[in-house]
Amino acid sequence: MRIRLNATAKLIFAYIITLSIIIFGWSVFGTKFFESKLIKNTKSEFYNSLSTIADGYMKGYYNNDLNDSDLSIELDIISDYINSRILFAKSSGELIYDSHDSIIVNLYSYPDNDILSETYCYNITLPGYINEPFLSVSYPITYDMTLRGHIIMLKYCEDIFNEADAINRSYWPFITFISVLITIIFGFIYIRLIRPLNKLVKIAKEYSNKKYDNNFKLKTTKEYYEIYDALTCIANDLSNVRNEQRTFLSNISHDFRSPLTSIRGYAEALIDGTIPPEMSEKYLKIMLFETERLTKLTSGLLELSKFDNTKNSLDITPFDINATIKQTVAFFEGQFIEKHLQAKLVFEEPKTYVIADLGKIQQVIYNLLDNAIKFSKNNSDIIISTRIVNEKIIVSLKDSGIGIPKESLSKIWDRFYKTDISRGKDKKGTGLGLSIVKEIITAHNENINVTSTVNVGTEFTFSLPRKPV
Repeated sequence: MRIRLNATAKLIFAYIITLSIIIFGWSVFGTKFFESKLIKNTKSEFYNSLSTIADGYMKGYYNNDLNDSDLSIELDIISDYINSRILFAKSSGELIYDSHDSIIVNLYSYPDNDILSETYCYNITLPGYINEPFLSVSYPITYDMTLRGHIIMLKYCEDIFNEADAINRSYWPFITFISVLITIIFGFIYIRLIRPLNKLVKIAKEYSNKKYDNNFKLKTTKEYYEIYDALTCIANDLSNVRNEQRTFLSNISHDFRSPLTSIRGYAEALIDGTIPPEMSEKYLKIMLFETERLTKLTSGLLELSKFDNTKNSLDITPFDINATIKQTVAFFEGQFIEKHLQAKLVFEEPKTYVIADLGKIQQVIYNLLDNAIKFSKNNSDIIISTRIVNEKIIVSLKDSGIGIPKESLSKIWDRFYKTDISRGKDKKGTGLGLSIVKEIITAHNENINVTSTVNVGTEFTFSLPRKPV
């Protein structure tokens, strides 16, 4: 089973690993590093010193300018000065001088090491003579073109290690400072990045549990603020959706309950004889009227549902919008006559072609014209116009009706919304017509606007893409 660590656990893990590498790594490898540097420096220092001794003292010794005693004194001084052990052996391997011991041995009696044949040797011993591992540097002594012997400097490995360890320990205050600095950096990362991230996760979880109210305060980077703002925006949208759903359910239940109650009441009255037979036709017509309301309401809901689920279901074709307007106006001829209304068509061009969904745009014009007729005063005009503005066709429908209050203009696109002054006049209305209009125009990526003055009239204006000439 795969274990998924959260950001806090990962940060703590990274912090522990980083400190472990620094502290443990320095403890183990720091001394090794300095030991390696000391070995290299010691080899170079010893070799230069041996070269100086060979040139400055050995020639005098073989010229008999220095006797054994004088040479021993000089080498003792040098040994103390550079803190090393000096050996002097003849070419035969016989040791004639040792700054730390007076034992006389033959170095060739140790066949397992190359102290005389190799310039540098490390971690070797001379059992019975020098049992402690050491580093040696050997320099050949020649006189009159003849190898006369070797002068050797050596230093114990333990002394080198101790010196390297002392250097390493001297760096621990710096390592401590680095560790504290890393702790501060990781703490800053936690405070500025991880803790706000945890808060964002908590906010998201609360939003997923439909808890949209929070008092979180973030102190973090710009990107986190943008995520927080996005989450807040989503939460507000979700909250609004929930409120809209409640309103929607409340409205739809009311709009369905009213006609159903009427139908049921009249049906029961007809069955039990409360309504006399001679009055049955009147109440059957009322029941039919309420049935038509339910049918219209259901059709509107189905239409809106199509837009909710299939945003890209438009059948885009070129057509003459002027002809479409004429056909729709002709459909309402009876209602125009009934209210003594006059339809005035004002077209900038005889034929105006647009690129849109013909059926959907017919529905837009139908709904807008239906509203205009309902709320227009008798003996008034309804003006429908089209004009060309750049690559757009602007369609306008203006009535001389009761108008819409300013405070209601932003709400008329909401489903089931009806202004107070329209409720008495629009008994058959479902409050879905303008919602459908808005959805259709939005699906075309176009705009629709409304201007209105109470008791003066209302004008709806929407745009459609013009067919290229």
